[in-house]
Amino acid sequence: MLEAYAVLRHLRRYSTIFAMSSGALPAAISVIRVSGKESRRCLEELTGREKILPRELFYANIRRDGELIDRGMAVFLPGPKTSTGEDVAEFYVHGSRAVVDCLLEALAQFDNVQPAKAGEFTKRAFFNGKMTLHEVQSLAYLLAARTQRQRRLALHRNTLGKKQIIEVRASVEASIDFGDDVEFQWEDIRVAMSSIISELSCIQEQMKRGALINEGLRIVILGQTNVGKSSLFNHMANRDMAIVSNIEGTTRDSLEITVQLSSVPVTIIDTAGIREIPLDSLEAEGIQRTLRRAVEADIIIVVLDSSICKDFERDVRSVLSWCNLKKDTPVFVALNKCDLRSVPNNILLPWPAISISCISGEGISSLLKIICDYIDELCPISDNSALVSSQIHRLLVKEAISVLTKALKAKDVAITAELLRDVSDCISEMSGIVVNEQILDEIFSSFCIGK
Repeated sequence: MLEAYAVLRHLRRYSTIFAMSSGALPAAISVIRVSGKESRRCLEELTGREKILPRELFYANIRRDGELIDRGMAVFLPGPKTSTGEDVAEFYVHGSRAVVDCLLEALAQFDNVQPAKAGEFTKRAFFNGKMTLHEVQSLAYLLAARTQRQRRLALHRNTLGKKQIIEVRASVEASIDFGDDVEFQWEDIRVAMSSIISELSCIQEQMKRGALINEGLRIVILGQTNVGKSSLFNHMANRDMAIVSNIEGTTRDSLEITVQLSSVPVTIIDTAGIREIPLDSLEAEGIQRTLRRAVEADIIIVVLDSSICKDFERDVRSVLSWCNLKKDTPVFVALNKCDLRSVPNNILLPWPAISISCISGEGISSLLKIICDYIDELCPISDNSALVSSQIHRLLVKEAISVLTKALKAKDVAITAELLRDVSDCISEMSGIVVNEQILDEIFSSFCIGK
């Protein structure tokens, strides 16, 4: 596979690893897993049994140097038909910290047996062909899932057009190698490449949605001073986090909290009020930080004081003019203080707008609903609408589309063949057939000990 990892695999091939593979202690039952060629010997010596039948759970007195550690269950699972592809032994003991520590210490005394590193059981499963890289990465996302959408996303799989690329490459390279002996239909190749570009573009969109579900959205609340931004922030956070005062410029720095909206993690950010002439250098710095946070936003909420506002659209544009927003960043308008002055029903704005009162709570649920509707549209609930990915994989898909587009425009068959080889490399790296050492390090480092 990888040369660097082949060395690592060779060095640890003859070692046996162990770790607790169950949840936090104390617990009713704790599972200690051992993987490697010494696992059977560990099981035999600690249970005092010489004849252990494969895949048969048995009751045993587990001892260390003759001293009873615990009474529990154990099983031996011969490789390669195991989760790691190696011989595996498992102990099921009482979930006491003292019992578990004693058993782990006993295992550490065996020659060529050592504690597992983070994600090492999964890493061995990957090396032994029990899991693909995509399955490994999906497992990492599943373990880290905080919302139901993240859980569904982690369990969703997709293919990356490997078969189609191989077929197109074979046709193009055959035309080069065998010339007139092979009938070459250039138009068919162009159609096939266009189809692959469309498929990869679809996957690219799925990855973008997956990134939003996994990494979450950022909602930044903007507005002039003393319009009720912090009050709205507290309502959305469902707690009193930001200081609320009638004094203008109370909020000097951004404040944030992560909540779930429509089963997507959303970071809501309260910011300092925007005005042309700050009171002091501290407020000026707060405004600059506000503008920086606005650039990072996935959603903007502009809060207006509807009790004194005369031209709603002008005031929203005035706030937005300060910010260098990303293209197509959605903007929602909260017309606050409707308890002091009702907002005309016929008001028309270029952005979705809701009248709210942070005093009475009126309209807050309606504002949250239109934001949740937008999130549902951006990240559809359908399991097939999003795909788990890392930043590296998203860059590889982008590169594959770019190179394929060049291949589609190329006039020379040899150039097309070379570009298709580059596309194959991108897709192979995404699929885990060829994979960078740093990518593996990044993925496996996110796992816990015992996984």
